[in-house]
Amino acid sequence: MKNSLLAVAALVAALSVTPFSSTPAHASVPQIAASGPVWSLNTLPETTQTVEARVDAILDRHPDATKLSSNQITWPDDGVVLTVLDENATAAGSWCGTGYACLHADANRGGYGYSFYNCSVYRLTQYGFPVNEPGGVSSWYNNQTGGATIRFQNPTKTLSHTAGVGFGNMPSYMNDRAYWLTLC
Repeated sequence: MKNSLLAVAALVAALSVTPFSSTPAHASVPQIAASGPVWSLNTLPETTQTVEARVDAILDRHPDATKLSSNQITWPDDGVVLTVLDENATAAGSWCGTGYACLHADANRGGYGYSFYNCSVYRLTQYGFPVNEPGGVSSWYNNQTGGATIRFQNPTKTLSHTAGVGFGNMPSYMNDRAYWLTLC
């Protein structure tokens, strides 16, 4: 009897420390990308009006980012590229490569933009997108392959918008409110 009780106690102890997951072992669970500080492009100093000055200011705030060109920054581990444009740029969305989902600060793919590549969950504020103020996500171009979707959610995940391949403007209830981005 004593040995039976010890065996049951050992089994209960083993079961209480065994992790349980409702996700099947073969399922691919998106990871949250980025571990850098939360900041906003809207908070850059007024002296950063040129494209190169804005790029340099962003790099100062984000040491894990790398400068690709005079107007592009990448977070290579996260599969993210920021393209900073001056106010005279016309074809902002033309830089969105095949396989990427691209987000823009202005309607109709205008303003500065980000391209995201990895199937992941992104917290947009970690890359400088403001939330609930002008300059947040206003339009997108989903150029991913294989029918992959993009999903936007507000900070509390009570509002969301999902988009398929192609481009469009954010619906009014989500304009400048996207905080989370999920690809694939």
